[in-house]
Amino acid sequence: MRTQISKRHIFVRNTNAPELIEMFLVASAASVLGIRAFLALANYPQVSGGGLHIAHMLWGGLFMLLALLLLFSSLGQVMLRLSAILGGIGFGTFIDELGKFITSDNNYFFSPTIGLIYIIFISIFLVMRVLARRQSVNHNVALANALNRLELVGGGALDRSKRQEILALLENADPRSPLAQTLRAYIDEAAASQTDDPGLYMRSREWLLSAYERIALNRYFIIGVVLALVALSIGQVVQILVLLGQQWILGQDLEITFSGGARLVSATAASALTLFGAWRLRVSRLSAYLWFQRGALVGIFITQMFAFFEMQLAAITGLFIEILIYAALSFMIEFEQRAQIEADGE
Repeated sequence: MRTQISKRHIFVRNTNAPELIEMFLVASAASVLGIRAFLALANYPQVSGGGLHIAHMLWGGLFMLLALLLLFSSLGQVMLRLSAILGGIGFGTFIDELGKFITSDNNYFFSPTIGLIYIIFISIFLVMRVLARRQSVNHNVALANALNRLELVGGGALDRSKRQEILALLENADPRSPLAQTLRAYIDEAAASQTDDPGLYMRSREWLLSAYERIALNRYFIIGVVLALVALSIGQVVQILVLLGQQWILGQDLEITFSGGARLVSATAASALTLFGAWRLRVSRLSAYLWFQRGALVGIFITQMFAFFEMQLAAITGLFIEILIYAALSFMIEFEQRAQIEADGE
């Protein structure tokens, strides 16, 4: 029986979406930080004249328009990645002026703006995580994505990574499908590309991940991370107890804003999760690392969000440290899970 992609599948999920959204997010965040840094160094110049003011939001719209035109007029993964980067630059340039459009006096320096931008980026990141976890695909989606990955370059030459990617997708396609069989035969017979260059972004990403993994799995680094997490958590708890003591015991009237109070509560929760993880170390390293990671997630998604409301871009250092800790814990958890699987198999 002939197999074809069902007409009921109006929306066919792109299994490459997490990578594209990641590029979009990186470009967006870099755009916001770059613009804010440039404006601060240049003393906030304005492109204006004759009563007109050209806001950089318009440049953001231009980049997003260019990204859409590329998507409409081109095919292939290279253009998808380029569109994701251009769209991210445009979105970051656009959203940087959010303060102007939520205040009656068009205040670019409205203090909660950075916090709101952070919430938007975190929401996009969560969408990316949901897409990344939905790894299982049906026959039609797998076949559609395999066809989408196929790009005829240099007379049909395919690089190694693309060949492996397409073959992995075809493993999930219906083996009885004539189209899947033809595509598999084509991939098997296609000439190997003389170059295997995934592009500057992917090369840089893979190099950074590989270098960070080697560091994160070093025994001394692991001990250092655990000790630092426990010390920071204890310090955080002591700081909060001192603050509460000043207000309740000594009777000092300390003004705590809503965002400041929420940051204290979330930091307390993150510290409690971390200290519970330290207690779990005597039972299982994997269990302890998972609790550490939960504490780091509370710090990234909640504590840092309110930190941006309170301190604006000054909170970027804390976020960077939190992300590094989370990444290190992810490698440590993966290593422990592999070791556990190997031990169970013996």
